[in-house]
Amino acid sequence: MISSISIIFGIIAMFGFGLSNAISQIPSKEIGSRKTIFFRNIFVSILLLLTLLFFISESNFSIKYILIAFGISLIGYIPLVTFYEALRRGKVGIISPIANSSVIFTVIFSTIFFHESLFFIQLVSIILIVIGIILTSLNFRDIKVSNLFKVSSGIPCALITCFLWGLVFFLFKIPVMALGPILTSFITEFGIMLFSGINLQISKISFNVPEKKILRYIFFVAFFGAIGTLFFNLGINEETSSVSIVAALTFASPLVAMLYGKFIYKEKLNIQQWLAIALILIGIITISYF
Repeated sequence: MISSISIIFGIIAMFGFGLSNAISQIPSKEIGSRKTIFFRNIFVSILLLLTLLFFISESNFSIKYILIAFGISLIGYIPLVTFYEALRRGKVGIISPIANSSVIFTVIFSTIFFHESLFFIQLVSIILIVIGIILTSLNFRDIKVSNLFKVSSGIPCALITCFLWGLVFFLFKIPVMALGPILTSFITEFGIMLFSGINLQISKISFNVPEKKILRYIFFVAFFGAIGTLFFNLGINEETSSVSIVAALTFASPLVAMLYGKFIYKEKLNIQQWLAIALILIGIITISYF
């Protein structure tokens, strides 16, 4: 049975990624997705390094698993680029539900390779969360006019993001169990910073520091993103933990982004969005108690 602490950490990760994603669209549109990722991960790496220094004794150092973690960071960089590119090209109401449905792939991979088994009620809870994620911002009218498979719609990028996020969050378990959650979080996010810097250099994109207003947004994107990564890894850092369940809680982050819009930007929620909130909350509560 999954521990209550893993449930709590999964919910904290949900809030971290939800707030990070809610804020990320502003700098992404201003300075571009690749530059946003680079400066985001400078901040994330610094925050996680400071955390690591306080808990260095709880980490294990293995060259083999450090290299594996760097490999995961390379895979993890790609969906970050495709996600921000999708946001830049397409509508949030289509992009976000597709990208965050990646928990489906995480569950599939975890079931096949980690031999995780889910009780019927847990499987139903995950399905409710996925349906809720899709309904948070999906506009069926937008789908009809979005030219689904054209790059300009952002949907192909969102589909790539969906699959690769599902793969990355499944793979995290491997270095986490060997290195510990904090060291794994630092290495993977630091690796993403390195790969994004290389990408900027190859693409001949300027490394100029963004203006202070945009830099503040990027810092908060990084701060909440660091919380998301760290607490997801903390949540799966037990032999008895379930990657599937922690991932389902973590990827319920569109709920947080939607509530952020309601309370910060005073956005009105329609019936579909209230239904989405209800389904996600039912799924979260059911997973937490069963």
